[in-house]
Amino acid sequence: MKNLLFTGNPATGKTFLARATAYYLCVEKIGIDDVFTKDIYADLDKIENFIEGNNCEFIQVHPTMTYEDIVYGIDIRAEGTMTVSYAEKRVKILCDRAMQNDNLYAIIFDDISRIDAGSLLGSLLYAMECRGESVSLPDGTSLCVPENVIMIFTECTQFRTGTLDYAIRRRMDYVLELKSDKTVLENYYGGSINANAGRIIIDVFDSIKDYIANNYAPGISSPVEKYMLGHGMFMVDRSGTSYFVLDKFKQKLIYQIFPCLNHLSSSKVILGNIDVYEKALEGMVNTGIVGLNKIADIQKIMVNSGERVTPYSLEDTKRYYETEIIPGHCSDYKGMLESVIDAVVLNGVLPSDVATDSLLFNVEIASVPSKSIPVAYASYLVKLQDAQSYYYETAKRGTTRRNPHAYYSTKPGNVGRWAGRSDVAAYEISYSNGSPSETYLPLNGLRLHTFTVNNVCKDNNPAEIYGAVYRLMQYYLRIYESNVALIKGNDPEYNDLDALILLEIKYLDALNQELRNVTAATQTEREKARIDFFGKKMMQLRTLWTQEGTTVCVDKQKFFNLTSGRTPFSVAAYEDVYSVTDGAEKNIMIKGVVKMTNLKDYQQIMENIGVRQMIFQGPPGTSKTFESKKFVLKQLNPGSEIFSQRYISQEDISRELDRFKLTEADYANPVNSSKLVTGGWDLVQFHPSYGYEDFIRGIEVKADGGLPSYNSVNRILGKIAEFAKIAEQSSAEDAPKFYLVIDEINRANIATVFGELIYGLEYRDSRVSTPYEVNDRIDEGVAKTRDIVLGKNLFIIGTMNTADKSIDSIDYAIRRRFLFVDSPADRNIVIDCYQNVSENEDENSIELLLFDAVQEIFDNETYFNDEYQKSDVKLGHTYFLRKRKEGYEEDFVERFVFQIIPILREYVKDGILDTIEDLKTIEHSPAEIKDATDRGEMVRFLSDNIMLYAKEFGNLNKSGRKIDNEYVGNFIDEVRTKIGF
Repeated sequence: MKNLLFTGNPATGKTFLARATAYYLCVEKIGIDDVFTKDIYADLDKIENFIEGNNCEFIQVHPTMTYEDIVYGIDIRAEGTMTVSYAEKRVKILCDRAMQNDNLYAIIFDDISRIDAGSLLGSLLYAMECRGESVSLPDGTSLCVPENVIMIFTECTQFRTGTLDYAIRRRMDYVLELKSDKTVLENYYGGSINANAGRIIIDVFDSIKDYIANNYAPGISSPVEKYMLGHGMFMVDRSGTSYFVLDKFKQKLIYQIFPCLNHLSSSKVILGNIDVYEKALEGMVNTGIVGLNKIADIQKIMVNSGERVTPYSLEDTKRYYETEIIPGHCSDYKGMLESVIDAVVLNGVLPSDVATDSLLFNVEIASVPSKSIPVAYASYLVKLQDAQSYYYETAKRGTTRRNPHAYYSTKPGNVGRWAGRSDVAAYEISYSNGSPSETYLPLNGLRLHTFTVNNVCKDNNPAEIYGAVYRLMQYYLRIYESNVALIKGNDPEYNDLDALILLEIKYLDALNQELRNVTAATQTEREKARIDFFGKKMMQLRTLWTQEGTTVCVDKQKFFNLTSGRTPFSVAAYEDVYSVTDGAEKNIMIKGVVKMTNLKDYQQIMENIGVRQMIFQGPPGTSKTFESKKFVLKQLNPGSEIFSQRYISQEDISRELDRFKLTEADYANPVNSSKLVTGGWDLVQFHPSYGYEDFIRGIEVKADGGLPSYNSVNRILGKIAEFAKIAEQSSAEDAPKFYLVIDEINRANIATVFGELIYGLEYRDSRVSTPYEVNDRIDEGVAKTRDIVLGKNLFIIGTMNTADKSIDSIDYAIRRRFLFVDSPADRNIVIDCYQNVSENEDENSIELLLFDAVQEIFDNETYFNDEYQKSDVKLGHTYFLRKRKEGYEEDFVERFVFQIIPILREYVKDGILDTIEDLKTIEHSPAEIKDATDRGEMVRFLSDNIMLYAKEFGNLNKSGRKIDNEYVGNFIDEVRTKIGF
């Protein structure tokens, strides 16, 4: 296989598979069919290393790419002076390298259909078919594609631009069409998350596929499959609990999948009420998250009598441990382990299904072998009916017989918590799905002999109490911390909790090391002293013994010193954290790991689902630029005092952001910039003539002593990407974050402007080659580089005016690389602004009245053309904000006349608003509006008049007066005066 083509819709895994195929064919040297048997996710690091190595060229095709960019053509070098020469480019360089040896090489052309592929490939078409033959180049040299170069192409079938004609297709040795495939999702989630959670995701996938098929608009020539959302759109990182995975999927659903469906709806590809459908889907996921826990309840019962243990609470368990286990020198091994199991079940930090499946049933932690069932194992709990299968045998002195001893015994003990009842405790688990309750016995065949933490028991030996408790606590803390780390974001309470759990992990490890210092006269006494020491210290693991929703009190300064490393960690230093100095109290809330992400926490959502590009989209006047800058400030300075203000102005945001703005001085000398520590941001505005050389890299011309000088330089994305990587390399811990705000992102052709960096948006930390060579300030061993790397600490925030149809919309292949956040018209902002400026508490403003009247126009089926999406065009709140306490009257009249009416007139012209009614005959006077029966009627009267002025502007009204700026302005002012605003 020399020439391969993967074709399909966006998000069907074309690029993912192309990268993997290149690696497996060239490095592991397997056949193409064997590629599909590999666990690609397990080999991602190997694949990345190959893609970035010398044996592979990854070429992200974009609309301005030419043959001369990739094979052979003019090369411009600008280093003070400009030199122009013919030069070998990436494809020829790799082919020449491949001819020197027998190693396998790969060239990947990603998104080949973004451009006319025949023009792009040129003479390469012949060379890739006639391997080993030379093709002449303009300067007399030749191009030869040797047999050991594999060429892989990906084609997105939704592009309307480039073509892949027969001349190209016939040269392919292997063509695979990738479709939106449920099986891929089932394999991806199967075994990784709770089966119910995986089923919910699959059900959403099936539902959307059916919805598109059933609501596909008649008359569209393309088959419906062209618009099916790829299965990649439904994939999220599988780390964390099933609750967390499903929550991440919900975020992806709302901010990626729904915007794609909305775009299909607004483009009239699909019909039907999309809003109602999306609410139903979101409800399905919400219900799924709530019902994910299959366990309804866990109660403690006595095995023989069947009685329930009361009270069964964390408080009672802790009291027993403190008053019985510890005073008894931790010699009640059954009671000791049982108390720890109780605490795991009762403290509420892990959902019941996570506590059981990940800890108490997990044979990776405690593996107890069955005697009667081959390769069967149990852990801390076993079903009552299976308990008899788990036992060990000891030799009977003087005979060949062996005595059996149960790991999970139902025989009452002579000592311990339940000796007085002559019974044994067990756990009754009831289920929320109607399944019968089941009884589980705890591991109770225990002894004290070794202090290894590598296992809990060996064949024909009792379980070791130390290993059993230690490993259960070790895994409990690991699971708790890993899940808190995933959901903590910038939440200070979760961050404090995470720091506390990390201290407990260190403390548990330190206790294990301290055991060697516990000595006694005999081995038996030493073992007893060690378990006594360890058992007492267990009470210091506060996250185990504290109820979720309550707090642990620490000394603020000691906690900070220990977590920051100022105080070296030791057992004594950890325990001293709980010796609180007066006035130095710090309360740390014990929180559960089921935290539904705030759907307004966009930073956390971007990091949760691994998409570091976001667009605020909405019609004119919905504060998109303001919201984007406010978002950036919230990340760079979350403690800013302006966030406590009742009303935040554009000026407030700009003033606070100013100190984080990256300047030319910062870019020129990153090492001396304070933003290496604080993080920073920059802003650019796209427009129709904006191009790659303005945004990524280009040639800068300067007049030096009257003579021009030419240099290849980074532009704004190149500069901020470089700065962010330097900051990341300079950071010992979490790298500071950087934000590039792109205003009016859809005013330019995104595929053209981003060029090769379309690939870099998705594959962060991957090197992307560009046509321009600049000084390398990231890799100290390299003087010049053509590569750009978009690091994971760089976030791109765009704004998009959805009413602007002056250019084509963002294609689906790029759309899926962004999150889309709706910025709708917000009535509350109009109210808040009025109250803040006027210092009144009422809502009696001319601005609010007219805001409502304009919104009424879009809600009126007589006026609004339902072929458009209301959310795309509904006029925003910023046109209705009061700017000053005095003189607001004239200011608002001018805005209404010169901003609002012209936009509405444009909407009439474009067919977004219109009516067949003769509005002239129903024009309402200011007096009629004032005397309306209620506010609702007042709003309707005003909306009729405003629609009249938008449609008939320049014409005469029923009284013969011309509807012009003066007429509209006088009307608005008279309404305000009559009503008393």
